[in-house]
Amino acid sequence: MTDDVADERFGSPEAMLRFLASVLRAKAVVEVAGSASTALALCGGMVPEGTLTCITLDTEAQRATRDAVTEAGLSASRLRMITGVGSEVLPRLAEDSYDLVHIVVGTSRLAELLELAAPLLRPGATLILNGAFTHQPGGGRFESQGEPRIPSDILHAVHEDPRLVPVALPIGSGLLAIART
Repeated sequence: MTDDVADERFGSPEAMLRFLASVLRAKAVVEVAGSASTALALCGGMVPEGTLTCITLDTEAQRATRDAVTEAGLSASRLRMITGVGSEVLPRLAEDSYDLVHIVVGTSRLAELLELAAPLLRPGATLILNGAFTHQPGGGRFESQGEPRIPSDILHAVHEDPRLVPVALPIGSGLLAIART
């Protein structure tokens, strides 16, 4: 096995998403601003009857995700595509209904994303904020980018809700996993 294959299978954000979906025996999953590769990883870990709701404004990403799912031999009925912005669509989804929510953090404020996504989680479910770290000079896990840091607004928001249990995972651009008890 080459190093690239090992990283993809064991050390990538996709590997962590597949792992979490599997451990959670996820049946209902939401992904915001994801990609074909993250959608495949989530579907690969979910139970066979699970549904992945993908939210993005990028119609090309939607097409690529649908094509990847078809090429992987998965049923198109496993996907529910919603064209929109996560901050506008998340409040319209059913609360306490999802096993896993994966959000690729763009320019949105992390605390706002947490506030919108946390109510969707069932007890025992997990929220993943992908790209949650900022980088400060000084080494650490991301040698070329500086030491990873989680912005203070998200730290405060997580600690204000005693039902949330966070862990920072230095994978990719930083995954912040938040379990709901």
